[in-house]
Amino acid sequence: MENTHNNQSCIEAGILDNALVMIAVLGERGQVVSWNHAAETITGYLQKDIIGSNSVWKHLYPDRDYRKSVTEKIADILKTKNYFEDLETTIRTRSGESRTILWNTKTITDHGLPRVITVGMDVTTDRQETAFRESIIDNAYVLLAVLGPKGTILVWNKAAEMITGYSNGEVIGKNDIWKKLYPDTEYRRSITLKIAKIISEHNYFENLETTIVTKNNEKRIISWNTRQTRTRGIYHEIAIGRDITEQRKAEEALIAYMTEMTMRLKQPVGIINNTLMESARLVKEGMLTTDEIIMVLQGQARNAAQIESNIREFQTAIVEKNLSIPEAYRKFLEG
Repeated sequence: MENTHNNQSCIEAGILDNALVMIAVLGERGQVVSWNHAAETITGYLQKDIIGSNSVWKHLYPDRDYRKSVTEKIADILKTKNYFEDLETTIRTRSGESRTILWNTKTITDHGLPRVITVGMDVTTDRQETAFRESIIDNAYVLLAVLGPKGTILVWNKAAEMITGYSNGEVIGKNDIWKKLYPDTEYRRSITLKIAKIISEHNYFENLETTIVTKNNEKRIISWNTRQTRTRGIYHEIAIGRDITEQRKAEEALIAYMTEMTMRLKQPVGIINNTLMESARLVKEGMLTTDEIIMVLQGQARNAAQIESNIREFQTAIVEKNLSIPEAYRKFLEG
């Protein structure tokens, strides 16, 4: 019988030692009774330095104020139950590295003695990846919103706040933002019908331009793209909106400039054309001398050179004034 018990103890010790999570068994006074290999790897503190002592927590939480806050949090939890779940704290390893640990505990009785099994999962990499993703989302220069199955806003990034004027707190968990961005009932209805038609055919839409009304009552033109994702069986819509208001204004200004330039050039070009046609007729009839022909051509060449110079100045003025002109137009104007 004793051999059976010893074998079981060896098996349990082997399981504890080879677990991929940090496992510490604590005695009645908080002293460490068991400290597995993962605990050594994560914290840097060896079993031989830990067993029988409760000083490891001061090493793992060297900052007195932070250690006090963690202790108070644990005490609050233990007032209502004798264990805690998914308590997240940041420890300091022996090498001075910070690690994020997710703690779970369970109280047991072992050979008549109370024991607390503490399981710590190192989620540092997960938290860093989450923080990295959130940083990308928040620092993207496009409006990014993630919608749940019922249209509830789950993600609303900083660009969305800046463009619309509506803060994260005003939007998350709600689905009424669209009524605010499209306050005109008829316009909102027309957009909804257009989106429904597109989605029925493609399940997403690209470069859909709409005009929203911001919180401060300013109109902005947004180019929308959407994609549908599925996470754990739940579908989410990712809506990406690019503010193209300034680009559209630049394009309108460009068209106005080009129209104005055309009107201004029409008359001098017409004069050159008429002069050359008349000169050709006179030459044909032998009514102009060589010197007179040369004088006419030189005069019209000067006029053409002046027109070319005016066009070049006009192009430069457009490019310098309108930085939002699309690249294709800009290359044409600068060419």
